[in-house]
Amino acid sequence: MSRFFYYLFLKPISYLPLGFLYLISNFLYFLLRYVIPYRKEVIITNLKNSFPEKSSKEIEDIRRKFYRFLSDLMVETIWNFSLTEKEARKRMVVKNPEVLDKYYDEGKDVIIVVGHYNSWEFLLISFDLMVKHRGAVIYTALTDQFLDKVFKEFREKFGMRLLTKGEVKHAFQNGLDKPMAILFGSDQAPASASRAYWTEFLNQDTAVAIGVEKYAIKYNLPVFFGGLNRVKRGYYSINLELLTDKPLETQEGEISELHVKALERLIIETPQYWLWSHKRWKRERGAW
Repeated sequence: MSRFFYYLFLKPISYLPLGFLYLISNFLYFLLRYVIPYRKEVIITNLKNSFPEKSSKEIEDIRRKFYRFLSDLMVETIWNFSLTEKEARKRMVVKNPEVLDKYYDEGKDVIIVVGHYNSWEFLLISFDLMVKHRGAVIYTALTDQFLDKVFKEFREKFGMRLLTKGEVKHAFQNGLDKPMAILFGSDQAPASASRAYWTEFLNQDTAVAIGVEKYAIKYNLPVFFGGLNRVKRGYYSINLELLTDKPLETQEGEISELHVKALERLIIETPQYWLWSHKRWKRERGAW
């Protein structure tokens, strides 16, 4: 079924001009906001808890803008199936790639922390074109083997490597063909509440996966935060901020706190571009 859906629907649509796909996005926005409406209660609850100082009108305005962004994200993801290298270079820019050059010249891997903020799909597919390091990201395979193969192939077509958790350990220990810049998604709920770092994030008690901190300390790697910004519809830029290049000198939880607060600042500045429909706060302190 997924094979037919891809070849008869997704792939043909991906060849359409992005400007036309944005017309489809406008229709999707209407569906998501007024007809479905998509995860309305989850989104409103997340927004109210995150911004208790905002009025109902302000919360509704963010929800409206979020649906607009989510609709664009959906069609941009489909468009990426047929994205060319020329378009990738034009639509995603790393503003300061030179901050990584020192570590590349030393043959050193780096960690870059990002969130589900703005078009992370554009970032994944394009990042390896913009920096000297070999881009890599940890991923969890989809249950549908055909779609998993399709998504993996299109995300890797410009050099990005998708690695399972087991492959990441091997890559850190043995290296790839050149130094890695491995991207971590910092805002996914960790698998276990008991093995997470706990902090306040967007005014809520929040469990944070400790993978970034664990790998940074174990392999003595610099940690950057990648602030992904929307320049205009279909165009994005990312700014790399060094959080620490001395992980062995940090206190327990310090690296986690640094990247959590960096993402929080980005979300507070322009909240509609974060994935509010995600059940981020499903873990409870003290639970397993």
